[in-house]
Amino acid sequence: MHSFVKLRRRGLATVAALALAAPGLLALTAPSASASIPSGTAFKSSEPFGTWNNRAFDVYNNEWNTKEAGPQTIWAYSYHHWGVESQQSATTSVKTYPSVQRNYPSRPYSTFGMLRSTFAEKMPSARSFIGEAAYDLWLNNYSIEVMVWVDNHRQVPSGNIIAHVTIYGQKFAVWKGSSTQFSFALEGGNERSGTVHLLSALRWLVHHGQLSSSVTLTQVNFGWEICSTHGVPMDFTLTKYTLRSKRH
Repeated sequence: MHSFVKLRRRGLATVAALALAAPGLLALTAPSASASIPSGTAFKSSEPFGTWNNRAFDVYNNEWNTKEAGPQTIWAYSYHHWGVESQQSATTSVKTYPSVQRNYPSRPYSTFGMLRSTFAEKMPSARSFIGEAAYDLWLNNYSIEVMVWVDNHRQVPSGNIIAHVTIYGQKFAVWKGSSTQFSFALEGGNERSGTVHLLSALRWLVHHGQLSSSVTLTQVNFGWEICSTHGVPMDFTLTKYTLRSKRH
């Protein structure tokens, strides 16, 4: 059954601290366009909310910031091999979040014994690029958001750091933007591939009084929050993705 696609609402004060500290930094010479869209894909769309259902997942173009978003084309061979060509202006606001989604029927957090994901992705390395690769978990019918950032290029989560935690050997700074918005930002270097124990992040929030143990899981996403490609098309590619869960 085709899963419900949530129009992503972002109140995130995602600001490239370096760009704000030195406004002239974004006046860099624009890199040459290097984006390309493969041929023979099972799905391709330039629609702002173009969506393709593949097995239990949606591959979603998600140009949610419609007032600011520039052109973006999503393509996919499968939910675990897809990408986008995105062209976004040289400002620090988040414009799009192309992502792979899986929806859950308000499944109680307490029923999970495991929620784990693996990924392998590639995003631009140009100095003019601003964005990050991240998981985005929605709870309680999209009223609570928990992000896990794994590959960050000049982005800053909203709010303040409330803790530093280690989850299965990975060190994260835990940011709290509000009582309903949290971000686990990987410390000590970015990862373009790896395994993320999503349930452990939720358990930390529950055990430290930030979330109720009665919360329900609504949706799990993985993709890129794209702020700036400095006005030229750039490539983003996901070549591996799994999302596994077990019940207690």
